[in-house]
Amino acid sequence: MAASLFEDFQPHSKEVWKNQAIKDLKGKDFDQTLIWQAEGDLRIEPYYNHEDLSSLPIELVQSAQNNAIIATWHNREKIIFSTEKATNQLILEAIEWGADSVIIDFEEKDITSIDFKKLLHQIKLSEIYVFFKVQNQSVQLLETLASLIPYQMKGGVQDDYLASWMNTGVLSKDSTIQLTQTIRKVQNHPQFKALLVSGEVFHNAGANSVQEIAFTLANALEYIDQLTEAGLSLEDILNKIEFSVAVGTDYFTEIAKIRAMRYLWQKVLSEGYGFEKASEFPVVISAHTSTYFDAALTPNTNMLRATTEAMSAIIGGADALVLHAYNSTFENEESFGKRIARNISTILKEESYLDKVNDPSAGSYYIEHLTFELAQKALLLLQEVASLGGSIAAFEQGFIQNTIAQNHNSRQEATTSGKRVMVGVNKFRFDEKPFVYEAKEAQTSTIPLLRAQRLSEVVEAQ
Repeated sequence: MAASLFEDFQPHSKEVWKNQAIKDLKGKDFDQTLIWQAEGDLRIEPYYNHEDLSSLPIELVQSAQNNAIIATWHNREKIIFSTEKATNQLILEAIEWGADSVIIDFEEKDITSIDFKKLLHQIKLSEIYVFFKVQNQSVQLLETLASLIPYQMKGGVQDDYLASWMNTGVLSKDSTIQLTQTIRKVQNHPQFKALLVSGEVFHNAGANSVQEIAFTLANALEYIDQLTEAGLSLEDILNKIEFSVAVGTDYFTEIAKIRAMRYLWQKVLSEGYGFEKASEFPVVISAHTSTYFDAALTPNTNMLRATTEAMSAIIGGADALVLHAYNSTFENEESFGKRIARNISTILKEESYLDKVNDPSAGSYYIEHLTFELAQKALLLLQEVASLGGSIAAFEQGFIQNTIAQNHNSRQEATTSGKRVMVGVNKFRFDEKPFVYEAKEAQTSTIPLLRAQRLSEVVEAQ
């Protein structure tokens, strides 16, 4: 019966399909009507089939996706440090209610003033992945932990000083020395990361997917150059590196973005550095739901955005998923929002079974093609940054900021005019009064910085 069914439907080439589509358009231009020019100069066609994959290095793209360290993703919760006792309670509650790992964000707190015995009470770092986000205090942190913890730790220390500099304009002179010492101190802790390269600083300033990939990898290459010059081997660095990206609302593009980053990173290491063992070092990527696309009005729509963003991250192969509370960008009370965020990840795992397949989008004609196109576009932009002298030089020249600003301004214009639909903001909006738009702090840096923004802010104030 099955064989007879397929015999009744003969396969057709893409050319045959296109000719029929042109005929059905009755004189309308095919490209103008059906081709979508997406952000990042991506050309999205209305139809893909196996012919679109014939010229792609599909085996290399797919093999890069099989390097994830864990079979499923960690449900990772970010907790802002307040006091030792209160933060400890929040960590224990998060773990009890579904989190697999946590990030403790110390912001600008002095590490030496914190009682880590109280902070980590009933928390064993050999069993629970704990990440410590600090600012130029990673060595002090590790020395404190070493005095308390005699076993191998899981988790990591997060101190992305390049991203911080691009956001604040502040860069410590000993940042590279600190990072070098940090990596050396944790070489005997195989499941403890020491170098975070964050793409959120670009995304939340308004970057598109191509820009986020390119500029994130440019920062990673800058770190490699600085650290190898300081005496570390490439293997030492790759063992301790973790990437993070922000995941936006463009569902399929965000799936492809994570896959493209894995593929492009291996390509850069193997071809750019001549590193033949690149495939032996898994590319670890954590994904954060976007604050850039959050809305302060009709705020429950943020839950819907977070859900599709989380699905993109998972299907794209993220090793960890960090969902912020739907109301975290405009309200102080986050307990209910954090519970909802935590449960989104749990439901997608326990009820949607998204953890049962490795690289679930593999073989999709559209996503595979989009993955490769994103990687190619990002590679061209990465090469442009390299031609300017690397990410630091490109930032000092204003290239990175101007490139991102153009994309953000284009998005904002489209959102304000209604060409770009944002549910709860310029479509299906429900609010009793306009949102009070708070002016950004005046910039004090001599060069433009990457300030975190929300796309909907200007529209909400109208």
